[in-house]
Amino acid sequence: MMLLLKSILPPSHTSAEINNNPAPLPQQQPLINRPAYEDIHSPYYLSNADHPGMVLATPILTDRNFQPWCRDFMISIGARNKTPFLEGTIPKPSSNDPLNGSWLRCNQMVMSWILHSVSPEIKSSVMYLDIAAEMWNVLHNRCNQGNGPRIFELNETLTYLHQGVRWRLIDGLDWTDGSDRYHSAQSGPI
Repeated sequence: MMLLLKSILPPSHTSAEINNNPAPLPQQQPLINRPAYEDIHSPYYLSNADHPGMVLATPILTDRNFQPWCRDFMISIGARNKTPFLEGTIPKPSSNDPLNGSWLRCNQMVMSWILHSVSPEIKSSVMYLDIAAEMWNVLHNRCNQGNGPRIFELNETLTYLHQGVRWRLIDGLDWTDGSDRYHSAQSGPI
């Protein structure tokens, strides 16, 4: 290793300099003095991988898949430490608060993630809201209701299909010799 370092370094560096003078590490601000948007433990922190066009839950939300979509979305939001923006537990700071800009940026990021993770029909019903927690509440109230209307619709469809099968069966019978078939079936094999 020493030979490799000597071959890379210019001749002005001696082995004593290599062994005894390690390069100084960059000084980092203590966590207390860092702005919230730089602290990876803060809900205000956005990583380089976070961008507005991300789809956090697939398949996207429709009127029929709220429970699995909600679970998927909450896991993704929680992993990014943005759950407080959905729950509304981080209120919007006043305009002169130093966190106001960070709050607006994170709120808009969460709103964008919601809008990119829902169907166009649902998107149109929430896209003009200004706070992510309001969007979340509207989605939750709209999509998390009981499936009474859907169950009714499915029952109607099943009834219709069942009647259709019955009518096709009846239409397939030859009524001219139906009584002969009935009597021959009752008398046993010929």
